[in-house]
Parts: sequence; C-alpha cells; structure tokens
Amino acid sequence: MKKVILLLTCLCLIFSAAFAEEGLVLDWADVGTEEVAALGEFQQIELPDMPTIVYWIPSGMVAVDVGGMEGPFTPSALYVTEDQAYSVTLFAFEISSLEEYAVILESEGGASNFSNVTVNGVDCIRYEVASENMECLIYPLTEQMILSFSFVPMDGDEEWDATKGVIVSSIQLVV
Repeated sequence: MKKVILLLTCLCLIFSAAFAEEGLVLDWADVGTEEVAALGEFQQIELPDMPTIVYWIPSGMVAVDVGGMEGPFTPSALYVTEDQAYSVTLFAFEISSLEEYAVILESEGGASNFSNVTVNGVDCIRYEVASENMECLIYPLTEQMILSFSFVPMDGDEEWDATKGVIVSSIQLVV
C-alpha cells in the first residue's frame, strides 16, 4: 500500500498544478507504466459512428448505473469512490461549435479558468466551475461531438490531484 501511495504522490508532483497550466501536454506514454495501469482498469465508451474511446479509472472507484438517469445532459458514465467524496462523470453530446459551447459554459454555466491541454495528441479544453467545485475537460471527437469529463471535487488531496491527471492522461481514441 505504501508503494501505491508513493507512486500516486510522485504523479501528483507532475499533475497537481500542471493540469491547470496553459498548453500542458499529457500523454499516457509518459505515465502509463504497468504499475499505474494495474492500479485501475481501462473502460471504454462506444458512440455511433465514432471511434471507441478508452480511459483509465482507478480501482477505488465504482461505476454507477446511469441507465435510469434522465435529463438534457444524461451521463454516459459515472464513477464514485465508496464514500462518494470523489467522482468522475462522462458526458457525450453534440454541440454547434466548440467556441460557442465555451461561451455558453462561461456565460450560463459559471465556467472559468479555461486553458488548453493536449491529451495524447488531441487538443482539449480544461475549465473549472467553482460553484459546483468541479474541474472539467472537453475532449473533442469531431467539430460537433465532444466528451466532457467532470471531476468533483475540483480540489482534493494530493492523491486525488494525481488520480485526475492519470485519468486525463489515459484518454485515447482507438481507431
């Protein structure tokens, strides 16, 4: 267990402040060691007419059934820790354009602190919604289709900060 905590603490040094940094480049090849991969499982999302998307979720988080959830933004996947203190939610939806969506997020959704992040070669947008204590990543699939990863809380302990960075680094398109 000490080895796991040490490994995640080291990763935290890489990701905690860096995830908010403009122009950050995250790549699974830089952190995706066998030890890290073994601390969780890869999940996947398959969307019609899209490549399969894979991402890593730590073993300390469990999937919540989203089948009964309804609303304009029904999650594609939801993971929580046993104590429900930390969560990762994925949404897949169509937008008119990335620029218009960012304006709506800022003006109507309370989003702020936008920054560019490159994840495994894909240009993404990171932002915060302080009123929801949430940090998000927009991962574009096409010009009109995106995946949105939401992390709650925005600020957690060092292990949570490292975990968020590893999850984001793991997002990959499988062609």
